[in-house]
Amino acid sequence: MRKNIFFMLLLISCGVKQPVDMITLTETGKIFINSQPSGAVIFMDGVNTLQLTPDTLSNIPVGNHFFSVYKEGYSSATDSFAIEIKKDSLAQAQFVLNEITYIGSVALTSEPAGAEIFVDNKSTGKVTPDTIRVEAGSHDIFLKKNGFVDLSWQVDVTANTLINDSLQMAINQCVLMESFGNVSCVPCVESAENLEKFRSEQTENNYALLEYYANWPSANDPFYLVAPKDVDERVMYYSLFGLPTLKINGTTGVNAKDYSAIQNAYTSLLDAQDTRLALSVSKNLTGDSLQISVEIYDYQNYLANDQLRLFVLLTEDEIHLDAAPGANGLKDFNFVFRGFITDKKGMQISDTLLRFKQKWPANWQYGQSHIIAFIQDITTKEIIQATIN
Repeated sequence: MRKNIFFMLLLISCGVKQPVDMITLTETGKIFINSQPSGAVIFMDGVNTLQLTPDTLSNIPVGNHFFSVYKEGYSSATDSFAIEIKKDSLAQAQFVLNEITYIGSVALTSEPAGAEIFVDNKSTGKVTPDTIRVEAGSHDIFLKKNGFVDLSWQVDVTANTLINDSLQMAINQCVLMESFGNVSCVPCVESAENLEKFRSEQTENNYALLEYYANWPSANDPFYLVAPKDVDERVMYYSLFGLPTLKINGTTGVNAKDYSAIQNAYTSLLDAQDTRLALSVSKNLTGDSLQISVEIYDYQNYLANDQLRLFVLLTEDEIHLDAAPGANGLKDFNFVFRGFITDKKGMQISDTLLRFKQKWPANWQYGQSHIIAFIQDITTKEIIQATIN
């Protein structure tokens, strides 16, 4: 009875309109990539595909994409190709690699390990600790690892010599912004516009943003129906009775219809955050299997608190519908919550390296999906740290 009263109160907030069916099918094509010599790592839009030439990349969203390759000890005659991928077709790209004659080496280690190594803005496909071989001369080295601040510096390499570099990467402080709305909540339009504006104006990656779609005023909200129990759990956990609602770092409620309030709350919380706890996430799609890795780095014994829980979830951007699915008229949706990978109540943290696997829905856009991980004190509701890939 108490639960029924709770949801009756929720229904008062906005008007009701039945949504149309949601369709988010993505048209895809393929490309065959080869190189001479073979065995080069293939990159698409700057991301390592983990495939080597010659090979075919499948399930690529139609449109223009940039393709490049990397093979140690070689330089590419063409840095990259911009190629249009067409529906149900096979494109091709051929790279010519020239062997480098004068080579020196740089041995790289970092804390934490596993940082992706870039040389002169090109990924090597390697991660620390490792040694790279480059042409003699001046080079820009760049280390990147999710959950940490990027590192870059310049090295002067001499032929037939070895340089050793060991570096400490700083933790990337990240604020979690959890928005709650519904496709038939008219006031949620202004909230959605403010959050889009916020994201477009941010130049740093110090936040993770997601939108839960609650079950009122329309219980048939198509986004809510993807993971209804997950959304209900977060709504009940925060004891929410009105939409739109924005929670930042779990404990701070913000009027999402006031853009200045969003900016001020975000800036204030980020300035105050100096957490010695780091999260790093990565994702990979093999066939229809989504594989996720979560690493936890605890530099101050936070995990001794048995009230901490790890949450891992999936969001999707750039969902466009031909017809508005609800009464508020919105057709374009970003940072849409697609469900928890962990239990909806979070999982107790018993290890610092966790791997998850689940089947990838054919009508979701992998290229526009993101993994968000955060650690929350379930008693105080404070979010200690977050990250988004």
